Amino acid sequence: MKRFSTPLLLVIIIALLSIESFAQARHAPAPAPTNAPSDTRTASELYDEAAGYVARKFQEFASKKMPYDPKLAEQTVNEQKNLAAKNALLLSSRVNLAGADFYYMGLLYSLTGNKDRTIESLMKFLETEKTVGDHAQFARYVLVQRMAGKNLLDEAESRLADYLRFEPQKPNERVVMESTLATAYQKNKQLDRALAHAEEAFKTAKTLQLSPPNANSERLLTTSSFALVDIYEDMKKPADLSVAALEDARKLAEAAPSPRLYVDATRRLADVLVDGHRKPDALKMMKDAIAYVQGNVKDVRDQAYLLQLLQRKQLYLRLQGETAPEITIAKWIEHAPVKLSDLRGHVVLLDFWATWCGPCRIAFPHLREWNEKYKDKGLVILGITKYYGHADGKELTPPEELSYLERFKKENNLTYGIAVASGDDNHRNYNVLAIPTAVLIDRQGVVRLVTTGSGGGNEVEITAAIEKLLNESQK
Repeated sequence: MKRFSTPLLLVIIIALLSIESFAQARHAPAPAPTNAPSDTRTASELYDEAAGYVARKFQEFASKKMPYDPKLAEQTVNEQKNLAAKNALLLSSRVNLAGADFYYMGLLYSLTGNKDRTIESLMKFLETEKTVGDHAQFARYVLVQRMAGKNLLDEAESRLADYLRFEPQKPNERVVMESTLATAYQKNKQLDRALAHAEEAFKTAKTLQLSPPNANSERLLTTSSFALVDIYEDMKKPADLSVAALEDARKLAEAAPSPRLYVDATRRLADVLVDGHRKPDALKMMKDAIAYVQGNVKDVRDQAYLLQLLQRKQLYLRLQGETAPEITIAKWIEHAPVKLSDLRGHVVLLDFWATWCGPCRIAFPHLREWNEKYKDKGLVILGITKYYGHADGKELTPPEELSYLERFKKENNLTYGIAVASGDDNHRNYNVLAIPTAVLIDRQGVVRLVTTGSGGGNEVEITAAIEKLLNESQK
């Protein structure tokens, strides 16, 4: 059973709270909360209480051996935001604020996600304090991200330039700032500027230490290499550039060693090779990667997990680059009967799901968002399920289950069509071993992406793939 373990804690905090986790590297360890009246605490103490909240709660959950619960994790993060907002309001109500007060107030607002107040407070800090030192540099680091998030790119560029003029400089912060600007420029279709920042981010990420194992360095190397590849593809650069970047990441992972980085880079490289009509090379690489993990990862649980990722990708590669198998459907809910061959010229997302599947439900908001945002641009989403013979703990006949599915669709505001199969043919043809599984099919009817699960970056990967396929011209 998955629990709130210390390694899991580190991964979740890195994934959900990048600025907050980096803040700890710039700031002294948070003291335990005291019983002193709140109006007597310093700005630093108010910040420490909020910044350390998630870590303290997750340590509490781990000590109680509680199973990991994504809803509890989300609730804990929201509690942190509320605490930060309360402490920021308390601090802002004081008179004669100066210097470090603005610094900690800015960090508190950053924890809440209030970009405007974060920028205002940290700019006041930089105006009133010396421009060198840990606090000034970390203020610039946060400002670059918040300004880029508001599309204030000239201002963000200025803060980055200031950061590079002063000391101390930290490679991990440089990677995050460069990556943030690359993403913002890519979103604005300013691809030349996006490329310059993405290349700098990856160049800097390659200097990070991977040994001893460092989850944050692994994450930054993975995200910066993937982002660079995405921009290369947007700019229709030669595939060799993408291959070289991902091979660099794989070589660094082998040298460290960093098995998770190696596996992630391998899986992404497989997609690049298939898109470049080098499927045999991709399949051979997957076979070699499986052998590498079997021979070099000694921890039994780690090896099993990484092999599962590689073997599932190996299975999906058999579909990628091939014409999508036709689907066999018994009943349609709020969608006219259709064949995949009728949908040529559209990008099609097949979502394999079930009503009883918790991770499937987590994906519903993303599916609604994709349908609303992209349906007029050529995306068709089909929710593929089958008669399971039960729901809500009750056995159901096919007509009863169909009625249940119709109600379920309305109650959960599923805005796309649902297709119900009477057997396992669709799951078998698409190698669906777990749900939710998403299959993306391009305008020519070719399978381009297969991925399983919700969360963990899946939605980001699918969004990027949808946009990529929609932007491809029909051959």
